[in-house]
Amino acid sequence: MDPVALAAHGESLWHRLGLAALGVDWVEEDGVARRTQPTTPVFLAALSLRAGVPAAALAGAVAGLGTELAVRDAGGTEDLGPFGLVLQAREPWMVRPPASSGPGPAVAGLEVAPCRTPAEVGLFERTSMEAFTGSTAGWAPGTIHPPAASLRVPGLTLLLARLHGDPVGTAIAATDGTVLNVGGVAVLETARGQGVGTQLTLACLAIAPSLPAVLSSSDQGHPLYRGLGFTDAGLSALWWRPGPRAS
Repeated sequence: MDPVALAAHGESLWHRLGLAALGVDWVEEDGVARRTQPTTPVFLAALSLRAGVPAAALAGAVAGLGTELAVRDAGGTEDLGPFGLVLQAREPWMVRPPASSGPGPAVAGLEVAPCRTPAEVGLFERTSMEAFTGSTAGWAPGTIHPPAASLRVPGLTLLLARLHGDPVGTAIAATDGTVLNVGGVAVLETARGQGVGTQLTLACLAIAPSLPAVLSSSDQGHPLYRGLGFTDAGLSALWWRPGPRAS
């Protein structure tokens, strides 16, 4: 499979599994994957499944889903500005061939493990929100990862990192037997620079070492993933449609 299409398939898979826990359908048709109803804007509203899907098709896929939402153009070349969206970032797709991984540098006091109980999922969600945004203000528990339902979705694994017993980071592995998508890697600011993100990523890769792994990378995470055997497969473009301004 074309590397961009493979990476987009992986991201589409993660959204399908993550949204399944919320009871929201994620459908793929005519080169576009999309959710079918409004939900937290943490999840994409639509994603092209290959490069070259027209901007109009992506914009049309999010009609009726409210105003505040995100759309990813897999090929990174389409202009969604005329449809009321603003370019938020250009992020590289990254792909890693099937391979086993070593344990990586040891981090004293660090434990990375899958969430096994609803309480752990709740802790995962809080930690992820704080790691990504620096705050939990405005966050309502269970709106992104409902505790019980998230544990019942086949192929979805939520990983929580604890340093000396305290939660410090998260990652999400999603697989359908053909690809492993690595997502949601985030570390609290106070715990960064100690190898926590590396260990979270390695824990994801260990879930399905016989499968190709894919992800979309931030600028901050790019060196980490390169060091673990991921290579760039092209740029995607993340577009944002803001909500109404407060009067």
